[in-house]
Amino acid sequence: MRVHPEFPLPPAPVSSTAAWSLRWGQLARAAGIQPSERLLLALSGGADSVLLLHLLAGAQPKPEVIACHVDHGLRGEESDRDADFVETLCRSLDIPFERRAVEFEADGPSLEARAREARYRALIEVAEATGHGTILTGHHSDDALETLLMRWVRGTGLPGLRGARRSLVPGSALRPRPSPEGPSSPIAIRIVRPLFAMRREEVRRLLSDRGLAWREDSSNRDPRFTRSRVRHGFLPFLERTLGPEGIDNLRAFGGAVEALEVRLAGATAHLAWAPSRHALASRPPGTETLGGTLPRSALMRLASPLRRRALWRLLTEGTGHSPGRVLLEALLADLAAGRCTRHALPGRWTLVLRSSELQLLPPASSAPDAGAHADLQSPLPFPVEGGPARRLADLGFSSPLVLPVPGIVSLPDGRRVSVESLDAAPPRPSPGDPFEVLLDADRLGDRLTVRWPRTGDRFHALGAPGSKPLRRFLADRGVPREDRAGIPLVVSGSEILWIAGIEIAHDYRVRADTRSCIRLSLHLPRRTL
Repeated sequence: MRVHPEFPLPPAPVSSTAAWSLRWGQLARAAGIQPSERLLLALSGGADSVLLLHLLAGAQPKPEVIACHVDHGLRGEESDRDADFVETLCRSLDIPFERRAVEFEADGPSLEARAREARYRALIEVAEATGHGTILTGHHSDDALETLLMRWVRGTGLPGLRGARRSLVPGSALRPRPSPEGPSSPIAIRIVRPLFAMRREEVRRLLSDRGLAWREDSSNRDPRFTRSRVRHGFLPFLERTLGPEGIDNLRAFGGAVEALEVRLAGATAHLAWAPSRHALASRPPGTETLGGTLPRSALMRLASPLRRRALWRLLTEGTGHSPGRVLLEALLADLAAGRCTRHALPGRWTLVLRSSELQLLPPASSAPDAGAHADLQSPLPFPVEGGPARRLADLGFSSPLVLPVPGIVSLPDGRRVSVESLDAAPPRPSPGDPFEVLLDADRLGDRLTVRWPRTGDRFHALGAPGSKPLRRFLADRGVPREDRAGIPLVVSGSEILWIAGIEIAHDYRVRADTRSCIRLSLHLPRRTL
């Protein structure tokens, strides 16, 4: 890549003193970074990230690190000069360098938030590709205070008032979709801020004392951005009005909120989404771990402030998107009033409030991804327009499949249904196993098929006094309507014998006078972890 004429190769860095070479080790220990960790430095060219770069380059022993510059392209030639500067600097310090360009619309609301999300997504993509699981950013104490004030004036709840943290794990929405050619499972990634205890002026003084240059981002003084107004307007005003102790008191307030948040977290940390009972029977492999269920009583027994905190955290963890204040208030109101309803969530997720539980459902147009990790809340695959019916048709689910007796049939999504004939003395069915059932063979027709629910289907469930519409039966069993189209049905003629993974028909149960029977099984594809 070209080097901008303003930035020729700098001279070799000033010979390291013992204190300078030890500084990275001290910061790493304070931030909980182990010497063996592979590091990715988010290198903007500003003073904070440039200080980290020099400390890493001069560390003894030197950690395994690469630098990544994310170019938003929002400042034209200035952006190009920043990228050239950091590339030249990395070359002089013998630090591997990656440059990533991100594209998004500069016009529109929440430019800061969209730019930040794009930056982190690019950094995580590089971390996944290179195996450098610890991402370092240059955020310091003043950044944390600015974040606290911005959230405060926006009316954030208590979890938001804790401000920025020294270390965090990025949400699933930021992680890239696993590549079929890539590793079978994503690496663990966390974001760490080693300069968290330092002040902005301390960072600049360290660089100036050693004659080390950095770049100033002109957008940091752009009054369009909230952080710029807080940094150059609000904080200086507070310091002039209250003195330095006023700023220190604000930092102490942030620390007190952090301590309270830790205590409250202990009261709700046990709440988590449980796997949906019917997901294995109703969803294609690779999507069965998305979303989940939660007993409604688990939330309602909490005090109102804790309920708000727990619901915000659960939805953020489950979907990768934080619910806004208006949506959160509506959800809490419906919970408190005992309503059964459904809400659209960010990212096209759905939350269903049932009488006994909450159901978190992924976007209905999510298609299965053969490379997805079964135990992770993985990012959803590419959407398929048209909803569940179109999705199933695209996967080849539209036509019934003949099921020979004995025999096995493969469903288009990788699941299989098998049938085998048993001797005259039928064994006892396995209690509570919905994926393997026994039916009376003498009552069956000559031909079995596997198909999917249709309009007008009726079903007489085991032990029920009569039949009812299939959609009504599935609703009563708690199967969300978004999942019902993917449940395989074993039928004979027009009779539904088995809703695979859920229930058998009453008239085909094994009885005391049964002379022969068949065993039906729903097989799930093996998942490699």
